[in-house]
Amino acid sequence: MTTFLAFVFALLVLVSVHEWGHYRMAVAMGVKVLTFSIGMGPVLWRSRPSSGGTEWQLGALPIGGYVVMLDESQAYVEPPEQAMAFNRQSLGARALIVVAGPVANLLLAVLLFAGLAWWGQSEPLPILSTPRQQSAAAQAGLMGGEHVIRAIALETSVDMGKEGPSEESSLSPVSVQSYNDLQDVAKQASAQAQNLWLDVRASPEHPARWVRLSWGSNPGTPVSTASPLAVWGIEGPRTRAEIGSVLPDSPAAQGGLRQGDVVQQINGQSVPDAQFLRRQLRQSLQNGQALPVSLQVERGGQSMSLNLMPQVVPSELGSVSRVGAVIGSPPESIWVDHGLWESLGQGVQAVAQMTGATASMVADMVTGRAGLEQLGGPLAIADQAGKSAQLGWSAYVRFLAFLSVSIGLLNLLPLPLLDGGHLMYYLWELLTGKPVSVDWMNALQKVGLMLLAALMMMALVNDGLRLWP
Repeated sequence: MTTFLAFVFALLVLVSVHEWGHYRMAVAMGVKVLTFSIGMGPVLWRSRPSSGGTEWQLGALPIGGYVVMLDESQAYVEPPEQAMAFNRQSLGARALIVVAGPVANLLLAVLLFAGLAWWGQSEPLPILSTPRQQSAAAQAGLMGGEHVIRAIALETSVDMGKEGPSEESSLSPVSVQSYNDLQDVAKQASAQAQNLWLDVRASPEHPARWVRLSWGSNPGTPVSTASPLAVWGIEGPRTRAEIGSVLPDSPAAQGGLRQGDVVQQINGQSVPDAQFLRRQLRQSLQNGQALPVSLQVERGGQSMSLNLMPQVVPSELGSVSRVGAVIGSPPESIWVDHGLWESLGQGVQAVAQMTGATASMVADMVTGRAGLEQLGGPLAIADQAGKSAQLGWSAYVRFLAFLSVSIGLLNLLPLPLLDGGHLMYYLWELLTGKPVSVDWMNALQKVGLMLLAALMMMALVNDGLRLWP
């Protein structure tokens, strides 16, 4: 029930905002709006104003909505009202009315992201985990446990020195409050193939020092990783090597590992954090065969030894060994909020980044560099709506913002029946000086309907494969 209600509410909000954008722009341009409908199919509720204004209604199927405007191409219009007909408006006015729906979705996403930033959220402290061996972070002398104070991305030819930028320098390091701040700087550095400089303190008693994580010193790591810092060998914020949960009948369960155990040693090596333990377990194999693992754990104040035999499983990076346990306690965190204008800037930045990522994904699917299996349909949306709602209001609001961006960009695709298709017609009219003919319009509408139906079927198939593999 939670999934259903979260899904319906999301659609109602986002469709309402989209159609409201069309409606408000139409009214601003002097166009008469006949009907404003949220939902499709049989009408559940209708309000007919006696003054002859807009009719408001609610449909039984919350899968869309529409705005009906006065238009001579749809029905006869009395001469006194012809000036308020959509088809009588200038090309620019019609384009603004059409684009206002997607823009309203994008603006809603900006406000939602900005609201989250203004309200604040708990974010991990910027305390580094143990880096991978031979990685750029390890070569820079990082051991794990360092607290990052500031960070900056610089061209590989620029060398700040161990003291950092001078008072007269034009370089402006970013103050790092949380691990997310650090990720943002790392993302900038990896996108521009720059070195990442970190101002770190090993402990409150130690003085801060600058370290350089050199770009290209670990070329085997893909840049498109979920964590930009992993390019330099840092796989996440530092967390304690505590067992979160153990799968039934897994190697961990069979070896006696329990939830709450804190792993102190693995094969005689001291375990500084969860990231180190995960790497050691993943790499516990030889010639494709798993190797036995000896653990020293602390349970209820007592130390004990356990022996596990991991299982070998395939992964994107080749075969790895698994024990069937969730490893790592929640990282130390800090509450981070922002001022009004900074929050709005973050909202704009988040939408811009999502727009760029979505455009790149669509381009990859069109050119064949990415498969259509990435398409998601209503079942996937409903599933994500339910999961985000269960995580709390913040996660659900973030989901709404993401979905609002997706709806806005989807409607801008140059396909007939979508807002982008109408904009494509208007571009033709601008270039040729005459509108698309009725015959061509009808033919394109049929093509657009078939394309959208095919995409929907593909999305539903993908949903089924994801949810019921």
